Amino acid sequence: MESKSDAHIIAALISIGLNEKDSQWAQKACLLLLESERKSIVSAALTALVQIARDHGELDRNRLLPALTSVKRRFPSLTGTIAATLDEIAMAA
Repeated sequence: MESKSDAHIIAALISIGLNEKDSQWAQKACLLLLESERKSIVSAALTALVQIARDHGELDRNRLLPALTSVKRRFPSLTGTIAATLDEIAMAA
């Protein structure tokens, strides 16, 4: 079960993805939270990254790809989500 703090982090990530104008800062925040041990937080970070790519058309793939590889290792159940995330990012760029 998610804690209240998890819910706040997830809400913040979604807000970042939808509203943050500084794409570099937003990406760094999402990449940092991809390191979380909470699957729900990692999923929200993936969603936010897709939105950032849609809105700004840019992501640092040199940092993103290793982070996604790490996520796959820690959360194999997110493999499909990661593939969909990469597809969405490719279409947005």
